Amino acid sequence: MWHGLDEFLHVVEHGSFTKAAKVMEVSTSHISRQVQQLENRLGSLLFQRTTRKISLTDAGREYAVKLKAIKQELIDANNQLQGEQRKPKGIIRISGAGEFVACHVAPKIVEFVKRYPEVEVDMDFNNRNVDLVEEGFDLAIRFGRMQDSNLIARSLSPRIMTLVASPEYLAQHSTPTTPYQLAEHNCLIALGKRWRFNFNNEIKEVKVAGNWRSNHPRALLAATLAGLGIAHLATDIVDEYVQQGQLVTLLDEFQVTDNASWLVYPRKDLMPYRVRLLIEHLLAQFND
Repeated sequence: MWHGLDEFLHVVEHGSFTKAAKVMEVSTSHISRQVQQLENRLGSLLFQRTTRKISLTDAGREYAVKLKAIKQELIDANNQLQGEQRKPKGIIRISGAGEFVACHVAPKIVEFVKRYPEVEVDMDFNNRNVDLVEEGFDLAIRFGRMQDSNLIARSLSPRIMTLVASPEYLAQHSTPTTPYQLAEHNCLIALGKRWRFNFNNEIKEVKVAGNWRSNHPRALLAATLAGLGIAHLATDIVDEYVQQGQLVTLLDEFQVTDNASWLVYPRKDLMPYRVRLLIEHLLAQFND
């Protein structure tokens, strides 16, 4: 009865037989055979197949929705029973980067490990957008806007961005009154050369350039405090310097508010009990 169901759901989740096989660590032919045998038993076609792509049939789509709900209930029941019978233990691998993760997320993970000392945590700080499944990470903390993906994303905290410069820099250069005037300034760049702004509820990107680039916010902050140029940083990093008069915010009325720090993880099914507990712990901590 259960043969082929897991393979079918993996194909649905990952969008291809090849990707499903990679995640399950089996051959593509095994996935294809199991799904085809499932279709034969059901007497119904679940996927439309072409040489270039596959897509769910109406019957396949309805079947997948019901199976996902049943499977999650089974996993939840198993996790609850295992949690009642034993304490969580084992390693949790986490990918993250930046000030927010180091100063706000890491201390909450420390609290979790103190509560469950048989859990081991391996935190990797890297600005690279790692492939969680490919590189064996259980979860990641990411910043920005989440793009469409196969990852599950839960918001931990909104993070508002702001433009800042030192009074010394502004005394030597004109103060920009629109984002387009940033082309006349030395902009201190983190990742991309385009910054997003809100023009009367329409989000537009403005190209910027400068002679200082770093993927670490503290390096950008140091350059900004030294009067090198204008930086685009999270408010929680610069607020104390703004309050002390060491930095000035710019173009506040143009700032976007859709950035956040996200907790992301590959899939809920077959998730170890320790990982599920940590996710629940972090969400509860930040919601509070």
